[in-house]
Order: sequence, then structure tokens, then C-alpha cells
Amino acid sequence: MTATDALDAVAARALRHLEADGALRTVDAAFAALLRDRLDATPAVALAGALAMRAVAMGHSSVALADMPALLAALDADAALPDPSAWAEAIAASAQVAANAATAPLDFAHGRLALSRYARYEQQLSERLARRARPVADADPSPALVSALADAVKTLFATVAQQDDVDRQALAAIVALRRRLLLITGGPGTGKTTTVARLLALQLAHARLRAAPAPRIALAAPTGRAAARLGEAIDAVLRADVAAGRIEPSLADSVPHRARTLHRLLGARPGRVGFRHDARRPLPFDLVVVDEASMVDLPLMAKLVEAVRDEATLVLLGDPDQLPAVEAGDVLGGLCEAAGDGRGLPPRDAQVAAMLLDGAVPSTPTAAPLAGARVHLVRGWRQAGAAGLRVLADAVQRGDEHAALAVLDGEDASLDWHQGDTLALADTLRREALPVFATVRDADDPAQALQRATALRILTALRRGPFGAEHWNAWCAAELGGRTPYFHGRLLAMLANSERHGLYNGDLGVVWRDARGEAAVWFDTANGLRAWRPAQLPAHASAWATTVHKAQGSEFERIALILPDTDARVLSRELLYTALTRARHRALVWATPDLLRRTIGRRTWRDSGLAARLHALASPPAE
Repeated sequence: MTATDALDAVAARALRHLEADGALRTVDAAFAALLRDRLDATPAVALAGALAMRAVAMGHSSVALADMPALLAALDADAALPDPSAWAEAIAASAQVAANAATAPLDFAHGRLALSRYARYEQQLSERLARRARPVADADPSPALVSALADAVKTLFATVAQQDDVDRQALAAIVALRRRLLLITGGPGTGKTTTVARLLALQLAHARLRAAPAPRIALAAPTGRAAARLGEAIDAVLRADVAAGRIEPSLADSVPHRARTLHRLLGARPGRVGFRHDARRPLPFDLVVVDEASMVDLPLMAKLVEAVRDEATLVLLGDPDQLPAVEAGDVLGGLCEAAGDGRGLPPRDAQVAAMLLDGAVPSTPTAAPLAGARVHLVRGWRQAGAAGLRVLADAVQRGDEHAALAVLDGEDASLDWHQGDTLALADTLRREALPVFATVRDADDPAQALQRATALRILTALRRGPFGAEHWNAWCAAELGGRTPYFHGRLLAMLANSERHGLYNGDLGVVWRDARGEAAVWFDTANGLRAWRPAQLPAHASAWATTVHKAQGSEFERIALILPDTDARVLSRELLYTALTRARHRALVWATPDLLRRTIGRRTWRDSGLAARLHALASPPAE
């Protein structure tokens, strides 16, 4: 038997084993059969195709061949895979790989395997972002402009306390004047939205100082609720800054106070795959801001960047430590890896920033392909009054299970740690959560009820089961006296976007019965408080409890986090960190020590080839 025959025999056995074991879906096995029977691929290539297809369903846009054992481990499969070096040679030589045939269904580059469609997204995105990240031709301000710009920066970002953090916010605004790509990263409550509001005001002031037209600005986010929050937050920052004298009212009025979903921004067309805006019909904006970038998957990010004009600036806000997008590709994580830690700037950028800030700016020479395109904010404001909660979130972020359990086991007033069965959990929630939810029911009016509804939310890792959101929503309804579905004080959340109603997935409403006993559901919309009869509403569900995924981007005064009593694949460090950072002041954690250790020790693995492709673009070609 030749080495090739032996390789194919191992691959064929692995493919049969994975299919019989249920590790492969029907579509994965069918794709392998198509490669083998219709396209004459070898068993080694057919196995690679099946795993590439399976990887996309697990959230990976591409996977390093060396990581295939980890992929199988995540599937709880134990098939023997071919020798990596021989397998790589067989894949690289195949006619079903894009390097050998333009229309091939697979791609194999930089030691990574992907479906060709996702590889094209990665390559096109990396090429466009690499060009966009370079300093613009006229990036350095003229001597006449330096003094005026410095005054504008000082006025916008000056504050008495926490000067280091305000300087980092100012750094981000200065980078946006010099580059067409900016990543503003940081944990929840680090001031990303405040930074971008003032960044936009500086962009407008810069245009005015140069007697140039005001930049056309678009605000967007991946979901309707995130878009609404972005607009609301920017509006609040600008109103406060106008009142404090930081921003002229005319500048504040020129900043848009409404944001759109990415699909609406790009011009989604019902029944069609593509968007109205693309490279041939770019967006008519000079500056595009996208919040919650960690939630944007690879295909959508690729289409967004394609549609942003080469001369326009793209600003992405996000927290790379939160849960990544549900669909394939950890885009923000890959971009952050390619941009460096965001703590310093390349030398020339640092020199210009120092002139405008009249002080030293960290300079970090680096060969990172997106160097200078990231500014990381480090000061957290959301949990400033909850030391234990902040320490716990930091320990989880680092993966330090011993420190996390130690702070949970302490006596910090911002943390409660409990464990037990569902009866004990019900007793705890009856004591800790129901009185808060009762204040919603007992409010004076719907506006006060919606305000009180942000005081506490039950967060779950799972949607179904005895520790899931659906179970505890039903329990809350029964405990709060709901004899009819739409009883007074019931909290509801939208399950889908509805442009007609002006309501979006995740929007919170409260059922309110008037003096005649007639029920209406009230929402705080972009156009103020509005009410609908229950029958008028699109899909919705109770909202006292929600999954951590659904809560991403929201914040509450307190949370009650429920983890299941047995391990589940969804449990991860990122899920726990995201949950804890939804709370401003206090968190109740329901979990066993063993499950917490497992959760903190498990990373959400979302593989992407973006960083590898960006590094390849930045490296000189091999001789």
C-alpha cells in the first residue's frame, strides 16, 4: 500500500466514523459525498470538506488544519485523523482547492481550511481593511491648524478627574482624523459611546476649521435594539456636553441622533441575497460608526466594508472579550489581534497626538498589520461603585478561577453566591427578584414601570429546561398573579424587528391596564412612549428572564445569573463575563463551584483566518 493509499484509508475510516457517530450533520456528509462522487476528490479531501462545512456551523470561518483535533473534541468525537503533514499536502494538491481552480469549493491557505465562500470574505475583508488602516495622505495637520485643533480637543475632552482615561478617548478621536479605520475597544462602561459622540463633534469642528463641508455621518449597529441604544446614548452625551459648554449647540445638532440596523443601512432587499449598497453603489457617507462590532459576523462585515467608500472613515466599537457573533467568524477578535493591544500608537501618530494633547503619548513601534488603527479604553465607569463585581469580572476575563471563586466567597456587598436545586432557587428568586418585579406592576404609570424594569433582570445560560429563561418566565408569571396572558405589569420583549411599529428585537414593553381594565403594551420608542393592543404586536415573549446572548449590549442595576446544574457546551468564560458586565451595582450568581471552574476554564472558540491573512499582506513576499 502506498503512502497515498494509506492516507486515504485513514481519511475514509474517519469520515465513516464521524458520520455514524453523529458528529457530522446530513449536509456535511452530503458535501463530502459530492466532493468524492461527483468531483472525483480523494477521501482525504472529502473529509476536509465535511469538516470545513461542519466548522462553519460551529461559528468558524476557517480552521487551522493543526486544530482539527480540537474541532473534533468540541464535537465530542474521537476519530483518528490523517497525519497532518501528509493531509496538508493532499489538500494543497487537490483540484478542489481554490489555489488550483478558481471555482473550487474549498480553500487552503496559511495552513487553514475553509469553504471558498468564507475564504473570499476573509481575503476581501483583509485587503480592504489593510488599505483603509494606512494613514491618509494629508493626515498631518498644518501648523496653522494645530493650535485650533488642540483647543478643540482640550475643550471636548478636558475633565478634572481620570485624565489618563480621557486622554485615551481623545487619542481615539485624533486617530479618526488620521486613518480611515478605527477600532475603539474596551469593556462595558469604559466610555466607548461617550468617546464616539465627542469624536463626531471633533470631526465636524475639524471640517469647520478647514472651511470644508461637514462630513455626512451614519450610525449603525447589528440589531435594532443596539441601534436604538446607540442613538439614545449619543443623544444623552451630546445634550450633557452642550449643557457643560464642551460642544457648541450647532455642532451637536449636526451629529445624527438616530442609528439604523446594518441591514437597513446597507439596503436589505426582501427575497434577495445582496444589498442595495456595495462597491459599485457605495454608501453616501463620509463617516460610518458601528456599535457592538463583536456581534457582526464575517459575511455581514465583509459586505459593510465593501459598501463604505474608500475616502470614508469606518469606526467600529466593541468589546473583544464578550460573546462573539452567533454566525461564523470572530471578526472583531481577528481585527484586534492584527491591530495590537491598542495601548499605544505608532511613532508618527504619537507625535501628532502629543502636539494636539500637549503631553506625552505612548509610542509603540510594531509590525502589526493594522498598527495604529486601535485604541483600547481601560477605565470602567459602569461598575465604579461595585468593587467586588468589577474584580470578579476582571478575574473571569483573565481566566483566573481561583481569584473568581475567592471574591465570590467573600463578603462584598455587590455579590451574592448561591447554589442548590430548583426549589432552593425559587425561594431565592421569590425573596430577591419578585419584590423588584412587583414594583413594576405597582408603578404610577407606564413610563415609571419601564424605568423600574431596568432595576433587575434574570439572566440564564440556557433558553429551555429547569434552569432556562422560558421556565423562569413562566414561574414569574404564575407568582405575580397572572390569570390571563396580558395581566397588569407583565414584562414583554420583542422577538423580531418591525419597522412598521418602530420596534426591534429585544425592545422591552410593559402591559398596562387602564381604569376600564383594557390592556395595552407600552414601549419607550425613538418617538417616545407608545402603546399597542396585544393583538397588534409582532412576535413577543415574557421578559423577566432572558438568555445572556439576548441581554448582550444591555445593562441593569442588578442581575440574577442562573447557570444549570450540569455542564453544557454553551457555558464559557465569555458568557460569564458578558453576564457579569450587564450589572451596574450587584450580581446574584447561582452556580456550583465545579461548574464555575469549568465555565471560566472554557473559552468560546471561534476561529477566523482574518489575522493570518492580514499578517500575510503585511509581510514581504518570500524570495
